Amino acid sequence: MRRLLFLLLALSLTSCAPRLPSPPAPEPATTPLTLLDHGRFQLWYDCLRGEPHRFQFTLGQDQGHLQRIDNFRVDHGLPEGCKGQRSAKAYSIPKGYHRGHLAANNHFDDDRAAMDASNLMSNIVPQLASHNSRTWYQTELLTECYRDLHPVTVIGGVVFGHAGAALDNDAFVTSHGIATPEVFWKVLLTENDQGQPQVIAWWIPHQAGLGTDLDPYLRSVGEIERLLGPDELPIDVPESLKDLRASHTWPLPARCDRE
Repeated sequence: MRRLLFLLLALSLTSCAPRLPSPPAPEPATTPLTLLDHGRFQLWYDCLRGEPHRFQFTLGQDQGHLQRIDNFRVDHGLPEGCKGQRSAKAYSIPKGYHRGHLAANNHFDDDRAAMDASNLMSNIVPQLASHNSRTWYQTELLTECYRDLHPVTVIGGVVFGHAGAALDNDAFVTSHGIATPEVFWKVLLTENDQGQPQVIAWWIPHQAGLGTDLDPYLRSVGEIERLLGPDELPIDVPESLKDLRASHTWPLPARCDRE
């Protein structure tokens, strides 16, 4: 009898206890990325959100000086059902943003088709003007200089902030249909004069006023992979190089074709 009363009491207390809120739903799995192959460069693209995430290409010695033409265009060659930017116009409101290239236009100045492909909006993101023309430009300048010494493989990308409320810098979702990246990252893989592989990598926050000193943003490839998270593709450099972190950004060679 005592056991029965105890069970009844326990049931009563359970039914009166406040119901705890359900745990939050887990974040959706990372959207699979679609490979967009433009011949001279490749993009890995999020078709669901309409965002480029990663790019890769290899450059040999610079032998081209074709004039840059800013023929930015909506990418009508995206796969069926793949979201793209709605406009190729400048990111004008608010002011202070460029149409920032992931695969840089000038790297392909020996090939008009590749230059034109780099101006497709699938290769473009909103980028703060000072970040594009000063900070990110330093990584492009190093690429241009070192490609004349030895072939350079360039791997890079951007990180968008989707975990939570809309960020206050996502000003171009309405006008263009794309968010604004929070981080830019890049890896250069080449070799020295002795044929030994060399790697350098940066993880650069998307902020104004960072200047041209890239040293604070140096990371190892392994660190960047961990920052990107376990659902991201591995970065295609030899495993033996992934834990190497440059102590300083490579100096510009004495002779460099910047064009």
